[in-house]
Amino acid sequence: MSAQLEGERKECESQLELVNVSLADDPDNAELLGLKSELEQMIRLIDDSIAELKPKNEPTKAPPKKAPSPPPAEQKWSRENHPAFKKAAPAEEKDKEPEVIVYQVNDNVMAKWVSGDKGFYPARITSVTGSSTAPIYTVKFKSYDTVETLRAKDIRPVAQKRKADGTAVSSSSSAVGGAAASPAVPSPSSLTPTSTNNGIVLSAAADMYPQAQAANKAAIENNDEKPRPKFKKIKATKELEAGKNKWQEFNAKGKIGKAAKKESMFRTPEGVRGRVGFTGSGQAMRKDPTRTRHVYQPNEDLD
Repeated sequence: MSAQLEGERKECESQLELVNVSLADDPDNAELLGLKSELEQMIRLIDDSIAELKPKNEPTKAPPKKAPSPPPAEQKWSRENHPAFKKAAPAEEKDKEPEVIVYQVNDNVMAKWVSGDKGFYPARITSVTGSSTAPIYTVKFKSYDTVETLRAKDIRPVAQKRKADGTAVSSSSSAVGGAAASPAVPSPSSLTPTSTNNGIVLSAAADMYPQAQAANKAAIENNDEKPRPKFKKIKATKELEAGKNKWQEFNAKGKIGKAAKKESMFRTPEGVRGRVGFTGSGQAMRKDPTRTRHVYQPNEDLD
């Protein structure tokens, strides 16, 4: 395994040399500078993987065997051997190695932003390098358009929602290292919690108690069977007829009164030479006197 990583490291170094030669001609090229930083980061990750694999590959030295000591003389009674003073033997805890999840290209994951705030953000895997036990992933963040080269410890699967009686939808990743391949996704009614969401119910469908449903159904049926009450007729028809006739008479009088017009005592004539006066005063309206020229006569005073 380390030989494969060494080969990948040499290949990255050769690519880095070519990039350095190109940068000598064009030192301000942004693409070459970005490629150089990615290659240097990949070389560092490969070195870390080689350093992790070396202690595992080195054989452990067996401790020197000591000469067996002679068995001590058995005692008839001892405090250590008495069952009343013996402590319960602690259960042996087996250290289980964490399962290494291998992701494929174009998988959606939660990746760590190593060059930023060290937080996990949604990303997509663009390429996978390294070995099966120590893969190296190149991811591209969805929201920030940033590319990072990460190891498996810096990548998490995307959390999936599930119903109360179901599990999360199985992601495109597959567990490696003694874990069996996950079967096809079953129907929601037969799903059970998995390790991806730790059994946390994120959303649940509304449900009703069967007893309440049966009670509501019985109440509806009983209401349909009962006859509807009939409206009672009022027997006081004479009083109603009398009130109706009074209202009709009042309405008819109101219409006649509105149609008739009465002459007002303050009315004015329609003519241009008309005068305003009171009617019914007992005397007719006087006419205007005619204007004549007075002719003076000498004998008028004698008469």
